[in-house]
Amino acid sequence: MNRSLTAREWTLLALLGVLALVSGYLLLFYTPVTQRRDDALAAAELCRMDLEAAQVRLAEKQRMEQVLDTLFAKNSDPVSLAPYDNIQPVMFELHGILSAAQDYSLSFRSVDATGSIVRLGIALSFTSGSYVGARAILQQLHDSAYRCMVDGLSLSMGSRDGPVSVSATLVYFEYQ
Repeated sequence: MNRSLTAREWTLLALLGVLALVSGYLLLFYTPVTQRRDDALAAAELCRMDLEAAQVRLAEKQRMEQVLDTLFAKNSDPVSLAPYDNIQPVMFELHGILSAAQDYSLSFRSVDATGSIVRLGIALSFTSGSYVGARAILQQLHDSAYRCMVDGLSLSMGSRDGPVSVSATLVYFEYQ
């Protein structure tokens, strides 16, 4: 029983063959190549973003190096941070600086030891005979041998040439 295929059957077989070829091409070639191309484009975009971030970090590093070079050009031996638990030398220095004031009081805040830098807060209030005297004391605090920041400064004067009351918070920085 050999029967020959009709034209319609040949057409359907040809159509099935073309469909099989197209499906095989899509499944075995086009889809994997497209996926690899998309992965490569995503990786290239990630590399571009990493490169831009690295260029920003490099520019910031170069800017900081210029600032450091400028600072070292002004002062070849800058003040460094003292080691942690430097309270006794700080107290001696504060007493020396504040001895020019008429009276003063200090109150210690809690120590912030998060990270490698320790911050010691000291609430300071003093009275000076004049604005010039108060400014000189504040300048000495700013220029002290130990790194500190004068924060929350407030001045009050009774009269033009009278005593000046100063309140501030000092934050001393030390290495952990």
